[in-house]
Amino acid sequence: MPSFATPSIGFAATVAAIVLASTSTVVFAQSSDHEWQKVYAVGGGTASLTVETGDSGLEIHSCGDCKEIRVHVESTQNLSEYVIEEHQEGDHVSFTIKEKPHAFRVQWNASRRTKVSVETPAKLDLDAKVADGNLSAQDLTGKVQVRSGDGSVELNNIKGDVHLVASDGSVSLHNAIGTVDARGSDGSMKIDGQFTMVQLQTSDGNLDFTLSPGSQLTSASQIKSSDGRVSIRLPQTLSADMDVATGDGHLNCTLPLTLDHYNSRESSGHHLHGHLNNGGVPFSIRASDGNVSITTL
Repeated sequence: MPSFATPSIGFAATVAAIVLASTSTVVFAQSSDHEWQKVYAVGGGTASLTVETGDSGLEIHSCGDCKEIRVHVESTQNLSEYVIEEHQEGDHVSFTIKEKPHAFRVQWNASRRTKVSVETPAKLDLDAKVADGNLSAQDLTGKVQVRSGDGSVELNNIKGDVHLVASDGSVSLHNAIGTVDARGSDGSMKIDGQFTMVQLQTSDGNLDFTLSPGSQLTSASQIKSSDGRVSIRLPQTLSADMDVATGDGHLNCTLPLTLDHYNSRESSGHHLHGHLNNGGVPFSIRASDGNVSITTL
C-alpha cells in the first residue's frame, strides 16, 4: 500500500489535539444554544472595551473595583444564527455580535429577543455601537463613545467625556460629570449633569437640558434644535456670554442678563446677546422651530 494512504500516528495525534483544544474553547464560551459568556481578566488601571451589536439590546454596568470584563449573551434564537467575534489585547477587549445574513426572511414572532450584558470595572474607556436595539450604561468613569441606529440610549452616572450619536430613539444622560457632545436625529433628548463643555444638537424632538449647580463652563458651548420644544435650566452662579436665537416659536428667558443686544420680531424670530453674571466663555443657543424656555435653577 502506498505510504501516503495511511496518516502517521504523530499526525493523527496532532489533529486530535487541535480538535480537542477547539472543542474546549467552544464549551468554555458557549453554555447552550441560546447563551454565551466569557470573562476577560484586565489590570488595575483604566480598561477599554469596544462592543458592537447588530439586532441586539446592550446593557453595560460597573462591577466596581473588579479586574475583569464579563460578557453574557442570551437570546430566544439559536446563537448559530449569529456571528460572534471577540478578542483581547492587554487591557482592551473587543466584542461583536451580528446576525448572519439571510437572502430572504420574514419575521412574524414579536418575542424574538437578544440581549448582551456586560460587567466592567468602574474605570473604563467605552466605544459602543448598536445598530438596532436599546443601549444602557451606568456607573462608569472614562471616555464614553456611543452610536445608536434604532433604539433608545440611557446613560446614568457617567464621569468623563461623553460623545453620543443617536439616529432614531430617545436619549437620556443623567447625573453626568465632565463634557458632553450629543447629537440626536429623531427622538427626545434629556440631559443633566455638571459639565465644563456642552455640545448638543437635535433635529426632531424635544430637548430638556439642566446644568447642575456648581457647574462652570471652561470651553465654548452650544445647543442647537431644529424642530421641537427646548427647555434649559442653568445655575444662578454660572458665568457665560449668552447668545440666544429662535426662528419660529416663543422665547421665555428669565436669566438675569446684562444685555448687549435684543431683537424680537414676529417675522424674524428672537435674538438676544448678553452676559450672565460676570460673563465668560461663549454659550450659544439656537432653535429653528419650537418654543424655547431658559430659566435659572
